Amino acid sequence: MFFQKATSGKNHILLYIATILIVIAGYILGQTPLVIVQTLQVKRHSEITTDVVEQFLETMDFSLLKLSNNVGLILMISIFIFTMLAFMLAIKYLHKLPFQRLITPNSSINWKKILFGFGLWFVIALVFKGILAFMHPETYYLNFKPMSWVFLMLICIFLLPIQTSLEELVIRGYMMPGLSLLTKNKWIPWVVTSMIFGLIHGANPEVERFGFWTMQLYYIGAGLFLGLITVLDDSLELALGVHAATNVFGAAFFSFDGSVLQTDSLVKANDINPYLMSLTFLMGAVIFIVVCNKKYNWGGFKRLFEPVEKSQATSTYTDISFETLD
Repeated sequence: MFFQKATSGKNHILLYIATILIVIAGYILGQTPLVIVQTLQVKRHSEITTDVVEQFLETMDFSLLKLSNNVGLILMISIFIFTMLAFMLAIKYLHKLPFQRLITPNSSINWKKILFGFGLWFVIALVFKGILAFMHPETYYLNFKPMSWVFLMLICIFLLPIQTSLEELVIRGYMMPGLSLLTKNKWIPWVVTSMIFGLIHGANPEVERFGFWTMQLYYIGAGLFLGLITVLDDSLELALGVHAATNVFGAAFFSFDGSVLQTDSLVKANDINPYLMSLTFLMGAVIFIVVCNKKYNWGGFKRLFEPVEKSQATSTYTDISFETLD
């Protein structure tokens, strides 16, 4: 039902291409505030040389631009605010599709389910991170800065979910059902979009530090998990909650030096083991799926391998003509 509702608007292939281009344009436009602030800081501080700017672009460490971490986080999120607006406009005016259809096939969004996904994943992450901190206390240190942390929490509550929701909406709410029109199944779009999810995170600072393939193990694994719970639950709600919990937890509570989100989190780690991070993520994903399978009566993984209904898979992909855009 979710795949059907998410593709119930206009589905010409050119509309998908146009929407992706609009999203990219929104992403580029969204960098304008960051570029403006960066330019102003370079003019104000003579010590911010070209080399410093290059180092900033590699690490996204806003202290190099003489900016606080919270200001830097707002500038980063502003990119996704512009991108979200561009995406919403494309869905409404190109696909003629209610935006809610990318989240749920039901008449209203189940906010309780989003909050449940957030809460369960947050607790799982907290437990595993607590165990790691207990095993390696020398790696973690308290970084509590009261005023900065309060401001950071406000950013995490009101702004950060825009970034996490956008990624879920574009990749698993839009691209995954869209690809099913071609494949007539769910498992191929699930795998393909998980790989895309990994690739779009390939420019994160962690990649340079730990290696491309090392981090792809984590990113693609996360994509597979988020895509799987979307298919099994037949909605995007749990994935929205999990993704938000992951980034809020990583931004406000436990972060590490060199992360893409440089924040004044409550606790920081001076180093991480990326393989251990991937392993604990996998273990947490298994626990989450087991709990939700029981709570929401998923009935195992059979939904993942169900074919897409013929009526849904029939689209203008097989008839590329501008007349079908009317």
